[in-house]
Amino acid sequence: MRDYTYLGGARFTINNLFRSLRFDIDRLDMSWVDGEKPEFSRGLRIVDHDAGNTITVDGPEGDNLIYSLTYLFSKEDGHEAFRNATDAYLSVALDTKEYLVTAQKKDPEGKPEVAEAVIH
Repeated sequence: MRDYTYLGGARFTINNLFRSLRFDIDRLDMSWVDGEKPEFSRGLRIVDHDAGNTITVDGPEGDNLIYSLTYLFSKEDGHEAFRNATDAYLSVALDTKEYLVTAQKKDPEGKPEVAEAVIH
């Protein structure tokens, strides 16, 4: 996999932050030399390999995504439990566009209400 991509004609370097069987989360950083700072200069990309879907988030959504990954990491014991929890969280986040894990609706058992998240 190459370590750069182009968005809106600008070149971004890719740094992989998380990889599971279904998802990749990459940090996208752009550097520029001349002219004004572009509107989008740093963000996160979520690649859903099962659905063949790619989402780019920045600003508050990107902050919520990083906060949520950190929150899940602190709540789960072991790498496999973290991967499973993250896959369930990302399934819901991509469906609802709600990237703050504590704001996702839960059923009485504490599982995400979106049925697909429970399957994975």
